[in-house]
Formats: sequence, C-alpha cells, structure tokens
Amino acid sequence: MSELRSAQPVRTDVALLVPSYAGGGAERVAIFVARALAQAGMQVDFVVACAKGPLREAPLPGIQRVHLGALTEFVVLPAWLRYLRRARPRCALSMVHTANLASGMGAWLWPEVPVIVSLHYALHCEPENQWWFRAWFGLRPERLAYRRAARVIGVSKALTEEAAASFELPPSKVATIYNPSERSDPSGDIAPEHEALFEKPVVLGVGRLSPQKNFELMLRAFAEIAARREANLLILGTGPDREALEAEAVRLGISDRVFLLGFVENPLAYMKRARVFALSSRNEGFPMVLIEAMHSGVPIVSTNCRHGPDEMLDHGRFGRIVPTGDAAALAGAIEAELDTPYEPDAKRAARAEWLKQFEPKVIAAQYVELVRSVIEESETGVK
Repeated sequence: MSELRSAQPVRTDVALLVPSYAGGGAERVAIFVARALAQAGMQVDFVVACAKGPLREAPLPGIQRVHLGALTEFVVLPAWLRYLRRARPRCALSMVHTANLASGMGAWLWPEVPVIVSLHYALHCEPENQWWFRAWFGLRPERLAYRRAARVIGVSKALTEEAAASFELPPSKVATIYNPSERSDPSGDIAPEHEALFEKPVVLGVGRLSPQKNFELMLRAFAEIAARREANLLILGTGPDREALEAEAVRLGISDRVFLLGFVENPLAYMKRARVFALSSRNEGFPMVLIEAMHSGVPIVSTNCRHGPDEMLDHGRFGRIVPTGDAAALAGAIEAELDTPYEPDAKRAARAEWLKQFEPKVIAAQYVELVRSVIEESETGVK
C-alpha cells in the first residue's frame, strides 16, 4: 500500500524521486541530498517507486517517506503524477534514469512543479551496456522530457557536456554537481572471516556485478597477474552477473584466488587493507568508489571510461589510467602498482587538497543553493 501523506496546509518544498532503495551510488547520493535539504530547513518527501533494496532502513530524520507502490520502476509515471497532483511540491528532484524519465514527463504533464533531473551515468555507450529503453527508442523521449526540466545536472563535467549536447539544452539549464565523498573515514575493519584473504596481496574491485562494471575484464586481467605472482582478487558487490563471473573464474583457472564477497557496508575498511584498487568499468558518470579509494590511500588503477575517472583522478595524477576494455593494459598497470613501494599515508596526504571539492558540506551547499534558486525562479518568474 502506498504510504502517501495526508493533506497538509504547507506544501512540501522538495520531492526527491528514486526508483528503489537499491544500494548503488545514485541511491546513496539521493539519501545524502534529502538529508542535506532537510537540514537546511526544507520539507522533504523521499519518494520511492518500489520500496525494496538494502537501503530501505537508512535513516531519514525529519523526512517523509512516500512509497508509490509501483509494480516496477519502469511504470511509475501514473503513480508519480497522482502524487504531484496531491502533494504539489514546490520542486521535484530525481536521480537514476527511470525516475528521471518519469519526472521529466511530469514536467510536461504537471508543469506547475519545476523539475531537476540528476544524471549519474554516461548517455552513450556500447549497445550491450545501453539501458534497454535507450537501445529501443534512442534519446528522443529523454530529449523531449528533459527540455522542460528547470535544470539538468551531471555528476561530472564531461557528463554535463554530453547531456547538453545530446538533449540540446542551453547553458543556463545545465550544471555540474559532483557526488559527495560521504564515506571518507577508513577506520573500522574487515569481517573476521575475510582476514585470511589478506595474507596475499589483494587486488580489490567494488561495484554492482553488471555488464557496465565489466568485472569480466578484471578477471581476465587478474588471470594474467595470477600466472606470474601470488595475489587474491576480491570483489565487493551484488548483481545479476555473479554466476557468470564465477563461471568465468573457473574457466580461467583462478577460482581459488577470486572471491566475490557480496554487499559490504564499509568498503573503505577493505580498501585500506588492499594493495591495489581497480576499476574496470565500460562507462560511468561519477564512480564514487574512486573517491573512497583516494581517501583510503590505496593505489588506484582505472579504465579511461566515459565519464568521470580521468576527471576525478586529475588526468592520472592520483591513479593509473588505462584504455577501456584492454585486459593486458589493466593487468600491466596493476602489476606496476604491486611493484611500487606501498605508501598509503603519503598518498592520502597528496590527495587531501584535491578531495576537498568532494566534501559533503561543499556538495550539500550546492544542492541547497540549486533547489532554492529553482523554487525562486518558479514562484517569481525571474530567471
């Protein structure tokens, strides 16, 4: 049953729409933004299409949860429109492409509510990694929907530029707001049952087990490394590719040295113990794990995928960048880090100034300013 709030005399300031409580980076950012807006004194509704996922119990103090009760996140538009007509929020903000499409369409069908769309993933990528909706319909529906949005936000400069070009948006309607480095404290420790895995040097990967993250490439790269030296590969995350990755590890003859550990609440504890952190993605928007890895002091190797890694690592200053999809290059860069003296304290110190732009208080202030300016523009007609 929907958990819709009863009629209230004061309009909600912000309705933040997400597809679910999935444990991905975008959902975590949505929770962070909701808390930041509430702490700034705004009334916030956290609106969820399908109320399932590991983040369902995440605390949202002072925030109204609204569960739309949609059968799937892909058919949320009718329930979202009913919510808009009923609650009449002063502003709507959405994250993740299915929610973005619904809120963008809402901007056409219920124009009294200004909409902010936040993009977290590359728009153009290989067909096998493309969102099925875009594979079928291209970007035309999103172009139509987002052109009525008050703002379209990209979580990296490269993604913002791609969005402006793809959706034919004027500069006044686009902006970049990085994701916050919430989990910046590498204190704590790994699960006791995983201690033995660190008796060998650990190469660590973190992310959803999906084609986008391309952990199959990481397995192939690690197979090259495992043929020459002792090491373990640990991958943190859940997703549909788990069985395929397990089978690939068996095929490559490295199943005794590859460990898929599932969802881990504090990946920084593993990063601070790892010898190398590797990101093998085909595409991204703003991979939060790179910020977390920089905070932990672990050496970093990343593919140069769209978008984010090159920008976040300052063009290789804070990590090695290799061509996307090149297993040999990924293996070579990881081995080069394994052969380099391990100095996590020095790396943390060198990265500290750079990481300030991703601090939660900086990002929170940017979101608060954005929402306030969109509400003011809508209610005064001044842009």
